[in-house]
Amino acid sequence: MTEEKGRVSRFLSSLASPFRRRSTPVPQMPLWTTGIQEPVLVQGITIPALYAVSNENLILRTVLTTLQQEIFRRGYYWEKAFHKKCTECEKEYQHDMEVCEECGGETESPDPDQVMYPRWLVEQRNSMDQKFMDILREIEYDLNITDDAFLVVIKEYYLDEESGKPAFYRVKELMRGDPIFMRIIADKRGVRGGRYRVCPLHRDIVRGFHEDEKVCPTCEHKLEDVHYVNTGGSGKTQYFLEGEVVHISKYYPSKLYGRSPVATLWRQAMSLTAMDNYIYTAYSKRRAPRGMISITTDNLESMKSFWKGVDEKLERDPHYIPKIGIESQTGRGGVNWVKFMDTLEEMQYIAVRDEMRQRIASFYGVSNVFMMDTGKSGGLNNEGLQVLVTNRAVEFGHKVYTETLFPRLMEQMEVTDWKLTLYPSEEEDEVTRLRRDEMEVNIAQRMAMLGYQAELLEEGTRDIRFLYKKPEGGMAPQQPGMGMGMGMGGMPGGMPGGMPGRNIPPQLAGAMGGQAMAGMANPGGEGMGMRNRGPAAPQRRGGMSGSPVSSVQQRGPQPGLAEQNMSQMLNARQYRGA
Repeated sequence: MTEEKGRVSRFLSSLASPFRRRSTPVPQMPLWTTGIQEPVLVQGITIPALYAVSNENLILRTVLTTLQQEIFRRGYYWEKAFHKKCTECEKEYQHDMEVCEECGGETESPDPDQVMYPRWLVEQRNSMDQKFMDILREIEYDLNITDDAFLVVIKEYYLDEESGKPAFYRVKELMRGDPIFMRIIADKRGVRGGRYRVCPLHRDIVRGFHEDEKVCPTCEHKLEDVHYVNTGGSGKTQYFLEGEVVHISKYYPSKLYGRSPVATLWRQAMSLTAMDNYIYTAYSKRRAPRGMISITTDNLESMKSFWKGVDEKLERDPHYIPKIGIESQTGRGGVNWVKFMDTLEEMQYIAVRDEMRQRIASFYGVSNVFMMDTGKSGGLNNEGLQVLVTNRAVEFGHKVYTETLFPRLMEQMEVTDWKLTLYPSEEEDEVTRLRRDEMEVNIAQRMAMLGYQAELLEEGTRDIRFLYKKPEGGMAPQQPGMGMGMGMGGMPGGMPGGMPGRNIPPQLAGAMGGQAMAGMANPGGEGMGMRNRGPAAPQRRGGMSGSPVSSVQQRGPQPGLAEQNMSQMLNARQYRGA
């Protein structure tokens, strides 16, 4: 049950054992008190109110749902944490390595038995009939509303028959903890625990942290520190030990709780809700009239009967315009129109609504194209850039799981050789991947010509990657263009990419390489590694009549014996014909 110390911890313990130690004082927060910590309420907005406005407001819920769908759209997968790991110093290698380079210890591959049970567990449904992806979607929803998510790791403890104490445990199921009721227990410094102790087998036995009683009176097991509590657990508080709850924050991680994004966007969300209510009231029966007609008159007694008739007519016809008569001592009359409400165009309803929607969506990184708004997709607002912005927000959300939640979950399952990872939100272009692999292969060929050994890495299932090593006991790496068997341009066959030309057969490419080697001994020839400038232009010679003259000369090595004989025969024929 005790956690084994790592290599660095054991080294520090052995180093500091003969000495007394003193450390820098840890800053304390005077606003905190040891015990159950309450989250900060911005402007008095409670957590249930945050969930209520998130579920009621159409724009806010659309943004949250879109972000949630994009993060978990392609699911998750298991991958190796390393290719080889040293059994002595625990150094990890992403390539095949038989002996550790640092300590000379033996290396081992990832253990497939470690991931057998966790793989089965995440594929099962919990007692709430939820899949693992359903739990992750709930956690993402909590992060985007309250910036606090609690994953409850329900463990099953196995007791020893003789001592009756826990011998080991297994993670039985995973469940989401409600941020409305889950609370953190910490001291004044923000360190977890320090207030209550509880028995892992008898959770109803709770003692204070500073009480003298340190063991359970029922099973005599050591009382352990409480880190989290659930204040809504069937009428009484539920206590959770270290490792039984995983708490994460996304936007504002701190010592205790995060800061709610919805609380920051509270005014915008409530304004949108009020605008929706205004539209609903404007198109329902119970609404104010658009205006009123005022008529100046001397008969004021008819007002009571008039208003009674107006009320009856408004019940039957909500678009009825009432007319009011007003007495006048002068006897002069007049008709006036009094407007009660502006139109939607006059209040700029659409512009204000779009502005508030943009503020909410920009905070979460959701573009207009993901909200089915493609009316403003030209210029800098094109769909490609909008998708890129949202992909970055999704990538930020992925890191919360791949770098925080999943590693802490694997730690509770004692999985060290494997990682749980989310797929990227967008699939990679196949042509782009093939071009990248082609470039990697070309680089490997050039490194091999320099004298290095290229070894294919097995860390990726798709991309091609090589590891370059110096040959053991071999020749030193050579400079480009100085290796044996190279052609013009420093590459076999004279091609700059290290490969023979597309239409040049291998025999001719080898002959070209041989000619280039012969050219090194010829001062007027083409040297190794020099640029191929092609054949020279024809030259004329004004020699004596009857002398053998060659019509064309080319740069390159001196002609061989067969070529010299053939040239002499051609010159003799030309001399006889002349």
